[in-house]
Amino acid sequence: MKERLLKGHLLSKFIKKIFQNAIKNCPFFIGLAEYGIMVFSYATRKPVSMTKKAFSNPCSIKNTLLVACIFILIGSGRGYGQSQPYQINGNVISASDGKPLEGATVKLKSGRVGMLTGNDGSFNFTTPINKGTLVVTFVGYQTQEVDFSSVSKLPIIIKLVGEGNELEEVEVSTGYQQIPKERATGSFVHIDSALFNRAVSTDVISRLKGIAPSLLFDERAGGTPKLSIRGRSTIFANADPLIVVDNFPYEGDLSNLNPNDVADVSILRDAAAASIWGVRAGNGVIVITTKKGRKNQPMRVSFNSNITLGTKPDLYYIPRLAAPGQLEVEQFLYDNKYYDASFADNVNFPVLPPSVEVMANPLLADAEKKTLLQAMEGRDIRRDMEKYLYQPQLNQQNALNIRGGGEKNQFYLSAGYDQNREPEVGNHSKRISLLANNTYLILPALELNTAVSLSQSSSQNNSIAGSLGSTSIYERFTDDNGNSQAVSYGLRMPFAAAAEASGRQNWLYIPSQEMQRQDHQNRATSNRVNSQLTYTIIKGLKTEFYYQYEQQHTDVHNLYNPDSYYVRDLVNRYTVDKNGQLYRNLPLGSILHRNEKLLEAHNGRLQAAYNKRQKHGEFNLLAGIEIREAKTNGFGSSLFGYDPENGTAISVNLDSMYTLYPSGLQKLSSLANQDVTGYLERFRSFYFNGSYELMERYCFSASGRMDQTNLFGVKANQRTVPLWSAGFKWEVEKENFYMLDWLPKLALRLTYGYNGNFGQNTSAYVTATYSINQYGQREARLGGLPNPELEAERSAVLNIGADLSIKNDRLSFRLDHYRRRGSNLISTGPIEPTTGRTAFSGNLAHMIGRGWDVELSSRNVVSAFSWSSSFFLSFSRDEVTEVFENTTRGYFFDASLLGFNLTPVIGKPLFGVYSYGWSGLDPQTGDPMGYLNGQSSKDYASIQNNVKSAKDLVYHGTAMPRFFGAIRNDFYFKGVSVSFNIGYKLDYYFRSASVNYTGLINGNGLKHPDYDLRWKKPGDEEFTQVPSFVYPANTARSNFYQNAAVLIEKGDHIRLQDIRLSYQWRKWRSYLYVNNLGILWRANKKGIDPDYNNNVVSGTTTFPAPRTFALGLQTTL
Repeated sequence: MKERLLKGHLLSKFIKKIFQNAIKNCPFFIGLAEYGIMVFSYATRKPVSMTKKAFSNPCSIKNTLLVACIFILIGSGRGYGQSQPYQINGNVISASDGKPLEGATVKLKSGRVGMLTGNDGSFNFTTPINKGTLVVTFVGYQTQEVDFSSVSKLPIIIKLVGEGNELEEVEVSTGYQQIPKERATGSFVHIDSALFNRAVSTDVISRLKGIAPSLLFDERAGGTPKLSIRGRSTIFANADPLIVVDNFPYEGDLSNLNPNDVADVSILRDAAAASIWGVRAGNGVIVITTKKGRKNQPMRVSFNSNITLGTKPDLYYIPRLAAPGQLEVEQFLYDNKYYDASFADNVNFPVLPPSVEVMANPLLADAEKKTLLQAMEGRDIRRDMEKYLYQPQLNQQNALNIRGGGEKNQFYLSAGYDQNREPEVGNHSKRISLLANNTYLILPALELNTAVSLSQSSSQNNSIAGSLGSTSIYERFTDDNGNSQAVSYGLRMPFAAAAEASGRQNWLYIPSQEMQRQDHQNRATSNRVNSQLTYTIIKGLKTEFYYQYEQQHTDVHNLYNPDSYYVRDLVNRYTVDKNGQLYRNLPLGSILHRNEKLLEAHNGRLQAAYNKRQKHGEFNLLAGIEIREAKTNGFGSSLFGYDPENGTAISVNLDSMYTLYPSGLQKLSSLANQDVTGYLERFRSFYFNGSYELMERYCFSASGRMDQTNLFGVKANQRTVPLWSAGFKWEVEKENFYMLDWLPKLALRLTYGYNGNFGQNTSAYVTATYSINQYGQREARLGGLPNPELEAERSAVLNIGADLSIKNDRLSFRLDHYRRRGSNLISTGPIEPTTGRTAFSGNLAHMIGRGWDVELSSRNVVSAFSWSSSFFLSFSRDEVTEVFENTTRGYFFDASLLGFNLTPVIGKPLFGVYSYGWSGLDPQTGDPMGYLNGQSSKDYASIQNNVKSAKDLVYHGTAMPRFFGAIRNDFYFKGVSVSFNIGYKLDYYFRSASVNYTGLINGNGLKHPDYDLRWKKPGDEEFTQVPSFVYPANTARSNFYQNAAVLIEKGDHIRLQDIRLSYQWRKWRSYLYVNNLGILWRANKKGIDPDYNNNVVSGTTTFPAPRTFALGLQTTL
């Protein structure tokens, strides 16, 4: 028998060789399979029918007889008459977006019969068997096996999932367990690897922007975006979502995570989804899962590299009064002797504008003064700042991973290197990251998963761009010959220039040299070790033990060399003149300030999971106990007279009180960084989660959790926080009465439960801050009063949802409506003043919220050219229902920017926008007018004093958008894909900036160009709302105008967020990604981008994110 098989094999090879010669130079190719030889067309990739028509091609006519003989031989071969040929066809598409996959390999598992899919993802070939398994492979996607038989419904639709993904249609992760989507009663958002990697960035968070319903990005304050899920659910407590990485809360800095290691992201939105996380889930949960190896997966090597180039920030976005206008004001003030007091101040020597120094210089002739002032009119310091302080952004990202696995071991190993050059000259960072995920099948019933993550990053922050906000618009960094020169800074220019002649250090501030005189570094090392041991006791019952150790060490190193302005200024101020002799109480040399912080977190979890399938249903139960400890320690140190070469410093007396020059008294201890900090959190939790699926159409779920922590109460029962949820899902389409063929998917969901939250700034015990006072004695200052009744915040959440889709998933729709009621929220209230405080923090407030989330996806065109769309819209509204209204904080500061100075108002959103009523400009004087007792008035003091509560102000709406979402379109044709994303935010308000005459006169803050649009004469009120200029300054008048309704603008806008273009060629994929393309439409007419605050009064100023262009290459071998 063996000899017969061998001869058959040799015969097949012989026949194949003859066939290849026969059809040489013909539009055919052949495939050798276990069951015989098949002929395919090069053009169509489909089997060629062996008919007379098929051989009409001239190149094959001469060999028709030979080919016919070959097929006679094939027909008489082993096994080729035993099974009737079977025609099979179908389409291979991407599971994430429905795009057809051209060039995917579809073949029989039992042999080599198969083909490559066409440009529309289709395949169509004849198999010698009518029952078997297809194996489908495509670069960048997981291999999939699909069974077929003669009764299979054709065409077969095969959905391939991207590498590193779990099946989106199958499972979502809660951080405790993987839940099949059919059994998920809660409200989830799942982001697979393909969608997550659509954006290009070196961090995790920015890749979620514009692709996740319910997740709002707030970038107005600059820095790391603030995230919120379904709006605000707390007032003064922690408002950030919980971040979970590989089953445990991530305590460190998310910038340490390599986004190339992320497999998928789940966002848990309602109580049923998030309540298992207990007291930390009140703001929603973001669950990040890293990539792992897979069983029986051949070893694969993936590489991804890209470079991102960004434009310089738009320095002209923040409005500044041009040089002619500023010079006009300064000339007016000089003529009215406003600066006389400053000239006479020989104690503080306050900074004066350079133009005023020219005007007052007795050594200059009038003609010289006029020439110098005229030269200033054509200058703009932003040109020098753009030249010397800013640069194009340049980011480089490289990632390499190896993955694979057999039956008993699966592995994923990765390494990443990122290097970023920030837009500010002197700022750059780099990061090295390593990850090793391994799975071992120790025994048939015992499995071990381990993960080791290492990350090391460093950054330098030597930019001085933020220190020049108070300089005059007409100053410059270099003179006419290109030599570096000083700008007005700290002290009057003549006084500072004379310091060196008197034996002190040079006291001038020269921007072009300052960056090289300081070294600000931030180093961070992050280590995470994660392990999971799973033991299957009996079929359906398993126990799992999890442990994670996380450590993050940060070292902030701020070194100022002896030539830096910081050191020179301090040395001069601490140098005193005693009888003509200079004595330095601060030694010469560098100054080094260091801050170190060490975070250590231990997490342990023991749980049991039970699964039981019955005739009409399935049980899934999970119960366990969890313990957690997070400890943070930090300390600071300062060295004076420091020599970096040998690491030595000079001792100084920190406790003595020194006389400062030119004036003042101060200890050196006020300069030294001597802080020692510590924080300890401990949690113990018991939890339960269960579901029962009945008849594959009804699913009931329930969860409960009891958190115990050292943060609440004094008594043991006060430290316990019970939370729970319940849910129900009904898959209506599986009912016998359901007859809608065009709507094959219809499911309804209902959940209710409680989430929790807490604040780290409140305690059940007395808190105090220890320090050394001016007399060298240790003292404790009262921080917070004891509150033995302190409890966790609780939020009751009701969620009603529906999922539906039409035939072949051409249109899918998901709707969720939620209502939230927060109770026992942390807030402040009055207390008896004899306690030493006038207010205390406790569970004093309540608020409600409601909203809905709409998700719509469509496959508009499915062919060689494909087009799919994704749309989501989220609406969120909150309202404070009970709180102590503290009117002393004021209603005009936008607390949503920085998170402090909150003034909650009963019956209104937490971040309301309020203003004084506006009655226009006085047509005779140009004075701004408001309302007092319903009548137009210019009595500004009375208008302001008449505000007793928010009811006396104009309420415009909320500072946070109530509606937000995105529309994404994806196109695909012959390996080329194009995707663009449009985001929008609607129904919110902000306070725009304008001229503040008090600040313009006294030199505080930026000078606004609205000065040029001011009222100047009667009739101007017809085309301007900017008040007239008055002198002397009227502070009450200025404050009224700054907070009047005329400056409130709608924040509604639509922006083109990004465009991605990629091309797939065999195993290689190249891509171009363009981000921050700009606003398409905005409601305000002032050209303000509401996503980036430009109002100094409101908190901070932030430049719009620069446009970036990323080019990359990716492959899997």
